[in-house]
Amino acid sequence: MKSLNETIYIFDVDGTLTEPRKKVTKKFEQQFLKWVKGKRAIIATGSDFVKTKEQLTSPMIESFEMIFCCMGNELRDSSGNIVYKNSYTPPTNLVSDLERLAHKSKYKTKTGNHIEIRTGMINFSTVGRNANHQQRMEYNKWDKIHNERHKLVNLLKKKHSNLTFSVGGSISIDIIPEGKDKGQCIDYILENLNPHKVKFYGDRTGPGGNDYGIVKKLEYSNIPEYSWSQVEGPNQLLTSLLDV
Repeated sequence: MKSLNETIYIFDVDGTLTEPRKKVTKKFEQQFLKWVKGKRAIIATGSDFVKTKEQLTSPMIESFEMIFCCMGNELRDSSGNIVYKNSYTPPTNLVSDLERLAHKSKYKTKTGNHIEIRTGMINFSTVGRNANHQQRMEYNKWDKIHNERHKLVNLLKKKHSNLTFSVGGSISIDIIPEGKDKGQCIDYILENLNPHKVKFYGDRTGPGGNDYGIVKKLEYSNIPEYSWSQVEGPNQLLTSLLDV
């Protein structure tokens, strides 16, 4: 039987357990599996389960007690079985606005698949989700200078006040119904695990980032002990974990 005093570790995937949209390295996998043995670990990612399986190996996935995908709008167990799944139909005016913004973007490279409808949410990218790793790096570098994604988030918020927009990964924006951000992962954990101590690791834990929902929910929870760490990729994460 699991002890209530055990620490529950929650991890983002993109930019945390792996480099954005890249497969976990063999070295990281070996070290993580050694570290996680005997611990309670949970995934909370904005990606869908298909992409999660592309980035993490089967032994890694099986080491997690719960796998929250699509900002917590889908939950699977360690075997990949669906526990729950939220539904969402995006309004046509939102889709039209996103198509227009992708077309008007000052970033010239367009790779296609700009609007990806996932379980309970939308993922939007002006460069397009078909971008390869090099194109993702190039856009991310450009975005850090021109701040396009944060500007688009602020613009979309004004027109679609019933939705939540956050910067996620290296090229995209996550769009969800209000209250359906990653914070709902904490709600489920509270209801079903009654945790005593929680540690969260993500790469976008500040306001406007798609990990911020977990941070906010932790701050207002009744969990006796909790903390979160902003990490810049798997190497920094591993250093943090080895210090635990």
